[in-house]
Amino acid sequence: MLKKSVFKDSFIYLIGELFAKSLPFLMLPYLTRKLGPEGFGELSYYLTWLALFSIFIGLSQEGAVTRYYYFYGKKSLNTIVKSGYFYNICISIMLLICCWLFESEIMAYIVIATMFQSFVNVQLALRQCQKQPFKYILIQIILSLTNVIFTLGALEFFSHNLVTYRILAIVLANSITFFISSIILGNLFTDENKTTIKRLKLGLLYIFSFGIPLILHQSGFFIKGQLDRLFIYEQYTKADLGIYSAGVQVAAVLPIILMALNKAILPYYYQKLKDQSLTIQTIKKYTLICMPLCIIPALIGFLLPEFIYEWFLGQKYAESKYYVVMYLLGYGANLPYLILINYFFFYGKNMLISKMTLISSLVYIVFLYIFSLQSIELIPCALLISNVILIVILWKSISYVK
Repeated sequence: MLKKSVFKDSFIYLIGELFAKSLPFLMLPYLTRKLGPEGFGELSYYLTWLALFSIFIGLSQEGAVTRYYYFYGKKSLNTIVKSGYFYNICISIMLLICCWLFESEIMAYIVIATMFQSFVNVQLALRQCQKQPFKYILIQIILSLTNVIFTLGALEFFSHNLVTYRILAIVLANSITFFISSIILGNLFTDENKTTIKRLKLGLLYIFSFGIPLILHQSGFFIKGQLDRLFIYEQYTKADLGIYSAGVQVAAVLPIILMALNKAILPYYYQKLKDQSLTIQTIKKYTLICMPLCIIPALIGFLLPEFIYEWFLGQKYAESKYYVVMYLLGYGANLPYLILINYFFFYGKNMLISKMTLISSLVYIVFLYIFSLQSIELIPCALLISNVILIVILWKSISYVK
């Protein structure tokens, strides 16, 4: 019965999330043509800053909410959520003041977009806790639809500063999705006790105790997922960055699929660990089984003829095929990574996770620096090398965690 439920939820998450994510993905050819390689490269640069801000504005609040629910239940969960929102707003205001002082209007839009993105992530985590995949997917679909609609409207109506209007479309999409998910769909839980300053402080302490150790972990993801754009932006042309980023975004379909499966399986993964019916030996067995599967997406990407990439992205993006294949290979390593890392998250080994991620990130930075000086085509190899090293570290460390 449990297996049937897992497969049912996995199917709902996978189909729903793929549908929700397919809308922005299908908009990729529109953006690459509308903005051109240079404009698309500039957009990628600013979205890199969005990813950086999300580390400190979000502070892994969605993870804190999920873990709180499984360890402590529904009681006072809303206090945790409100504490996270309070922190989010405070740090966002501080960053907006910095943007005002430096007279950076576009960065201010990035901060606001990140703030509402964090709010939406918490709403998604609340639905995931309750194993409500339909509501979870509904929020995702609303976010994707508003993103596409506002982007198309802005880029068709205006003819200048298209990158800025694309970012403003993200701001509107994130904010409207948050208000719909929190007000129309409603919060899942109500506080039995009134929220007081004391409870708010306790909630903030929980958020900080969970999120701060994960800053290194999240920074590792940023380094391995976004830092390359900053290197390329400084050393190569915007057009080079645009071609590179287009290939990376096509390959990014793979981690979306893997994360959708992970979100569906995670509640049952945690439940089996709680019941002590999932052992380290079993986790390692599944990790070994999935290793050969990591190569299949890259092989498919390699076998696809080049004209398909030109048809999808545009004639100026023929070279993107190489980056698609290489990043499918690097992203494929996320499958064994997720199987292993969920065990560490369940037992709250956040500091250990951060240390392992930091080692992997340092390896990535070293190879990124070396490869970026040689050729832009070598840069994807840095991700593959660092991901393999991280999996080896996780494999060796999992036996000592309890």
